[in-house]
Amino acid sequence: MTAISPDTLLLNWLLVLPFFSALCIELFPRLTLRVHSEQEARALARAPFILGALVCVMGLGLSVCLLPLTFGGSSITADYWWTRDLYHLRLRADALCTLVLLALYAIGLLIHMHLLGQPAADAAHHRSALLVTAIGCGVTSALSADLILLTFSVCAAFVALWLLAALDAPRASNHLLGTAYIGGLLITAGVLIMWQEAGETSIASLQFLLLAAHPSALRLIGILLLLGMLPCLVCVPGHGWLPRLTREGISPALAPAVLLPLIGGSALLRLLPGSLLLPNLPTLASLGLILGLASLWWGAVRAYLSQDLRHLASWLTVVHSGYLLIALAAAAGPAASPRLLEAASLHLLLAPLALLAVWCAASAVAARVGTDSLPALGGLLAKMPIAALALLCGGLSLVGLPPLAGFLPQRLLLSGLAESELTWLMAAILAANLLVVLALLDAFRRAFLRREPSPPLRWSSPWLSVTLSLLVLALLVLGLWTAPLTRWAHLVFRTALSMSP
Repeated sequence: MTAISPDTLLLNWLLVLPFFSALCIELFPRLTLRVHSEQEARALARAPFILGALVCVMGLGLSVCLLPLTFGGSSITADYWWTRDLYHLRLRADALCTLVLLALYAIGLLIHMHLLGQPAADAAHHRSALLVTAIGCGVTSALSADLILLTFSVCAAFVALWLLAALDAPRASNHLLGTAYIGGLLITAGVLIMWQEAGETSIASLQFLLLAAHPSALRLIGILLLLGMLPCLVCVPGHGWLPRLTREGISPALAPAVLLPLIGGSALLRLLPGSLLLPNLPTLASLGLILGLASLWWGAVRAYLSQDLRHLASWLTVVHSGYLLIALAAAAGPAASPRLLEAASLHLLLAPLALLAVWCAASAVAARVGTDSLPALGGLLAKMPIAALALLCGGLSLVGLPPLAGFLPQRLLLSGLAESELTWLMAAILAANLLVVLALLDAFRRAFLRREPSPPLRWSSPWLSVTLSLLVLALLVLGLWTAPLTRWAHLVFRTALSMSP
């Protein structure tokens, strides 16, 4: 008789919960119910989002249960030997995974609450089921100790987000699908070649393969893996789908824009434990810095030129991808500071909160006013103070203004660049930050402070105000209470550079 550890059982629940709940959400509105009134019909249409939010709360609870185990220095491994005749699954929870799980479920909860506050739409059960499925695939990729399982779950998350966007913006979603397809081909090719060379696909063996006696071909595969994931996971260079999504509607753009950097960044950190960050790979650092600077400045300039809040939010998402790329690429240098990978870890975990605050503020304005075009707005501060505060806090946190949550990762990034003697890169980032601040303050002035009669406001669900308030509170609390974040950054850094999966 084999005893099952409660920790392993907890890990299994984390894996199974999103997929089981996605099936329940999909089937829930199809139950034969007699609708007695129009109000009851509207409530039934929003029910899947309530169930999705409940699932995310359960996932948060399970992730919190993992905290004392993984942050104590231990890890939890689950081996599914019953699949050995076909394929041996390997899963592991460590400090890095636990933080990613908390972020995924927290962001998923806020997005479900945001969609709950939107006007009732057709096929709401499809939207919620696809969103929970994407979260579940992100959880599986974060826990994966195997390249094939990680690749499959990341690709499945992309497909789910593509289908989610396709419900409202089919033309724009095809660009997202094309970007994911090209990157996915490179990833799959790298995984298959690695499997052929090594005979197995454990992430633990990736470092030893890349440092083998004849590593040139495998190092090329490693670069293809990294560059194949970067375009589709952190929106570089495939920016085209994001502005197109915002032109066709805020709701379909919100989930991909916020979840893609989180899922993609967690997969990248999972694949980068001391393997691809090698001093004798200058091409990797150079390409990463070029892509990162191009994304940062492209996003900053386009944000400055934006004439509506949706495009401002979309280009700030591009700015965030630039920060993440610069931190990862600079960490590959021979004299790289350890703070750079810590900065990348914290950008990955904290920036989605800032982006979600900006997206939700833009969505709240569009829902209540009927438009988010800056020339048509004005005088909204008195009527929508929470949305104004969320827009301001989210944007300023992204560029690292104290005392908001983004200050710590931005400080680590700049100090790490200074220690690595990359002062020109520091100057470029600070100049881009100044441009982003000018763009944000100009949009804030035109939408909320301009002395013009404010347009009439429509009724909106209180869930939007609750979501905005929680986001502002989280940005302030995480900015003022930095001691846990500092410890987590050190712990994530050690986990990302460990030799085990």
